[in-house]
Amino acid sequence: DDDDDDDDDDDDDDDDDDDDDDNDNTEDVSDNDYHHMKAEAIPQPKSYVPPHFRNFDPDALLKRKIRGYLNRVSTSNIRQILSDVELVYLDHPRGQVNSTLIEAVSKALLINTIMPARLCAEHMLFIACMTANIGPEFVSPLLEELAEKLSNEMNERHGKVLNNIVSMICYLYALKVISCNLIFDIIRVLLRSFTEADLEVLLYIFKSVGLDIRKDDPQALKDIVQIVNETGAKIGGKSSRFIWFMETLTAVKNNNVNKIPNYDKSDILEIQKAYKAAVKQAPNSLQVTLTDLLDAKTMGRWWVVGAAWTGLEESRKVKQLEFDSKLLALARKNHMNTEVRRNVFCVLMSSEDYEHCFEKMMKLNIKDKQEREIIYVTVLCALKCKKYNPYYTSVIRKFCELSKNYQITTQFSVWDRLKDLKSLNDRKKSNFIQLLVSLIASKTISLSVFKIVNFAEIGFEDIDFFKELFRKILNIPETLIAEVFGRLQPLPLDNLKNGFKVFLKHFLKPELNVEEKKNLKIALKCF
Repeated sequence: DDDDDDDDDDDDDDDDDDDDDDNDNTEDVSDNDYHHMKAEAIPQPKSYVPPHFRNFDPDALLKRKIRGYLNRVSTSNIRQILSDVELVYLDHPRGQVNSTLIEAVSKALLINTIMPARLCAEHMLFIACMTANIGPEFVSPLLEELAEKLSNEMNERHGKVLNNIVSMICYLYALKVISCNLIFDIIRVLLRSFTEADLEVLLYIFKSVGLDIRKDDPQALKDIVQIVNETGAKIGGKSSRFIWFMETLTAVKNNNVNKIPNYDKSDILEIQKAYKAAVKQAPNSLQVTLTDLLDAKTMGRWWVVGAAWTGLEESRKVKQLEFDSKLLALARKNHMNTEVRRNVFCVLMSSEDYEHCFEKMMKLNIKDKQEREIIYVTVLCALKCKKYNPYYTSVIRKFCELSKNYQITTQFSVWDRLKDLKSLNDRKKSNFIQLLVSLIASKTISLSVFKIVNFAEIGFEDIDFFKELFRKILNIPETLIAEVFGRLQPLPLDNLKNGFKVFLKHFLKPELNVEEKKNLKIALKCF
């Protein structure tokens, strides 16, 4: 019996050993599976990746290259930088390069501290040159961003960001990338709050580009001065900064450079010179307003070729003017055969005075080459009058004060009549003479306008015309005689000066009275 018990114990031990073996095998399998799964979950790299290439941005090289070019931009090497950037366009999509450039400029300049003037000027010089080479679609995103940030800054200020925005826009205006419309819009926005911080920005605008915006749109500046006067009258204790601002604004209004405090345009003149040297043909300024830029995402971009614009129909309605049927019939009778000429003619005929006429003309939104139609129609009306009307001369003078382009157009219009004097009847010749005398006496045009006339070979039919013309010129106030004829002295027009001497001495002098001969002596001394 004991032997049987021992056998049973041995069997039990064998069973226990078998169970232990089974447990050991189970543990071995689970460990292998775990390590195998862990190896699959963590993929091993095929090769070593340096730290600076981990999480690599595919556009990093382009951004680094663009930043390098922008950091080296200056007035002396702008041509080389433009050539290098052109090569970048060959290796990358155009839109990507454009957006990278604008983004780099924004990050560099739109900071909370005041940017150095020279750094801002050179970056805007680069933007202006790229806009001239590519088109308005290049600068459009930057202008939209500046407009949006400006609007945000008016609600909540972040350091000197607003100052930097205005500085960038002023430099773009100085380079004629944009027109004065945007500058005046910014001024009006600042005048709404008119805080000390706004005064600082307004002072910068009028000191840097004040005289330029006065030249481009004197009527708008006049409106700004009126708003400032009305707002200033409500202010009780006027700060020193406000007094300084008023002195600067008054100096700009009177075109008095000497009275503008700390006036310095060296940076602007330098980048303008570099811009002319780098760009073969400068494009026309963008006539965008602040509202256009803020509404660009909803209304569209009319200033970009090929872009959609939902405001087209509205603008057409604004430009459609309504005039009296009798006035339109008179326009047709005078051969005003285009819409622009009809509008100009009707405005001329329906205005109360020359200032009212100027304001209405500016609202016609006549652009580029169509502007010459204003002078053409005005001269035509001046000659057709039954009796000379100084109103037309005042209109011409007003536009010539606005822009040199109108002076050139007036000169061309005078030349057309001088070359074809035979076609003018006595009434038109008389009106033409008085128009010329008035324009010359007011210094709107100079005597150099007669350089196309050969006084040595002048025909008999034209002698009477010029005798009457110069006799009336010699009857202007004595103080103006020396100024009018003295303007010829520095000009290299020897043939014209000699022609004047011969004509005045031999044809006109014998018919002059004592007072006129005295003025003739003053005139001849100027040659």
